[in-house]
Amino acid sequence: MNSKKGDIAQFVMKKSSITVKAAVAVKNRQGELLLQQRADDGLWYIPLGIMKPGEALEDTAHRELWEETGLTAESVKLEALLSGPELKRTFSSGDEEYDLIGIYSAQGALSSEIDYDAVKEGPLRFFAQEDFPDLCPVTSMILSRL
Repeated sequence: MNSKKGDIAQFVMKKSSITVKAAVAVKNRQGELLLQQRADDGLWYIPLGIMKPGEALEDTAHRELWEETGLTAESVKLEALLSGPELKRTFSSGDEEYDLIGIYSAQGALSSEIDYDAVKEGPLRFFAQEDFPDLCPVTSMILSRL
C-alpha cells in the first residue's frame, strides 16, 4: 500500500461537526455598535466566541464579551439564532464544521475600566450603521439578523 497522504485520505472517513458560538451586540448611548478589528485580515467583527463544554450559551455570551472587550453587562438577551450552509467551513482534511450562533444584545449597565464611549481608534471602536467599516462575512450575516 502506498502511504502518500492523498492515497490514505480516500480510506479515512471525513467528519462533520457543529460548533456552537455566541455573538454579543454592544451599543453605546448613541446607538452605535461596538466592533473589533481582526489582526489577521484587518476586517471588523462583532464579539464572538465558542461555547465550552458544560457552559450555557448565555454564559458563553457573557464570557466572550469580557474576554474580547473587557466589558461586563447586567444581562444579555437572545435576539436570534443563525445557522445554515453559509456557515460551513471545510478543512484541508476534508472535515466540515458548521456553526450555530446565538446572537445576543448586551442589556443594562455596562461596566469596564475603559471608557469605551471615548474610544476613537484602535482594535475596538463604536460605529454608526451608516459608517460600518469592512466587516467579516459572519459579522455581516449576524448584523442582518439584528
